[in-house]
Amino acid sequence: MRKSIVLLITLALIVAISSLIYIGLELVDKSAQVVEKKHNFLQTVSMVHDIKKIIEKNKKDINSTEGLDLLFSMPIDLKTDNLHVHVEFSSAATGINPNNFIKTVNKKERLNPNYILLFDRILQNANVLNKELFLAMIEDTLDKDLQERFPGSEIALYDKRFAQGSIENFAKFQKIVDHYIGLTEDGNINTIPWKKILGFYSKKIDFNYISPILLHYMLPFLDKEALQKLTTDKEEVFTDMKELRLAKEYKDELKKYDVAFYVPVINVNLTIKEGNSKSYAHFVYDLATAKVEDIAIR
Repeated sequence: MRKSIVLLITLALIVAISSLIYIGLELVDKSAQVVEKKHNFLQTVSMVHDIKKIIEKNKKDINSTEGLDLLFSMPIDLKTDNLHVHVEFSSAATGINPNNFIKTVNKKERLNPNYILLFDRILQNANVLNKELFLAMIEDTLDKDLQERFPGSEIALYDKRFAQGSIENFAKFQKIVDHYIGLTEDGNINTIPWKKILGFYSKKIDFNYISPILLHYMLPFLDKEALQKLTTDKEEVFTDMKELRLAKEYKDELKKYDVAFYVPVINVNLTIKEGNSKSYAHFVYDLATAKVEDIAIR
């Protein structure tokens, strides 16, 4: 019964978003003959604002694992005579956050051994030649001082444009990788599928959307069939650790990495096609904090 109510509420939210976009399409269609590129960009900006606003207004309606999953599984596709709008929602909490290398204990920053060991395992798997240097680069990026843990590990000393502190996005993480390669000429680090295993918008990982390769790194002795049943072949979303058919030692291992089963941090991808031209927009919305990040329009 509860699941049915959740589905109905989430469907109502999707209908509301669809209606809002459709109204926008009608307005744009009428002015489409007057301005082309300009109105396309402005319409994209307007739709980003409208989608954000309606999610914000209705966030209480997707406050469950099932509701969030339904939102992610139902893209919005709307057309008028001249325009085609496509909106997709997905989890922005699919990967491990390198900022978790540092944790706060009793108001003091400490290195997090669980994350260091996990990254060490990932680097070892790819035969990275100088794991210690790369790990030190991440640690020295995140801490506040300019003292090197390892020769060459404090990137801010060598690149004045490199900002100390949080690794906000993949572009900054890539700078760390590039600096490592520049010092070592070790290309093995590029064989690691970083984009599939990292995340920057949530401290927690939503287990329901974790990539199989990341789960393999976390639980390297878990057999392939069991791994697939938890990821690509799962029949429904999991709501807590008890539902995972895993031995206790595996569950204890997962708990080290801030795994959760409801992390409402949403990727929103919008595509608007008008004739032969297309415009795209992306942003990340955190339902819990009402914070918008990484807005990009092109």
